[in-house]
Amino acid sequence: MSMSDEDRAALRLESYFEAARAHPPVPSAALMASVLRAAETMQPAPPRVPLAARLRAASGGWPVLAGLAAAAAALGVWIGAALPGANGGATEAAYLVDVAPELAFVLAGDF
Repeated sequence: MSMSDEDRAALRLESYFEAARAHPPVPSAALMASVLRAAETMQPAPPRVPLAARLRAASGGWPVLAGLAAAAAALGVWIGAALPGANGGATEAAYLVDVAPELAFVLAGDF
């Protein structure tokens, strides 16, 4: 079986490819530094995220914040209902006056 001209040309080319594979070109350090510097300047800046959005994301999102608001409102209602009344006595009235000075006029008649 004789070789065709295409087979002979492929064999000749293969020797050149082997020689090129044996000695691959290496880019210079200056070229690599220039390419890396250009790549760094082309990187987009990270987006600025507002503080409120970061806190919302860190806490778990809107459902968690809605639950927290509902719990705070329920706690406020409970504290408002469970506070000792003005008819409790002088020590409780003094405590209330220290906590809420505007109640001093309301409680003044109980002493």
